[in-house]
Amino acid sequence: MNITELLQKVSALASECHLLACELDIGGERTEAFEIYEVLRRLQRRGSASEMLAATNPLLRPGIEDDAEWINFDDDDDD
Repeated sequence: MNITELLQKVSALASECHLLACELDIGGERTEAFEIYEVLRRLQRRGSASEMLAATNPLLRPGIEDDAEWINFDDDDDD
């Protein structure tokens, strides 16, 4: 299997999720099905997997530019 075949499978799965979501009654399960569909749809774009990993993994996020305010946050509570 190569990346093109994998993306075709993701596309087919996204289509199935969309069909299922459309068939479900309004509620939490339908919302979740549409959310899964949207994630699978976005995953088909080039570079999106890296973006998702960076957004969900705090170890891959860049640090806070001025983290002094995060280190000394107790000083503000003494007022």
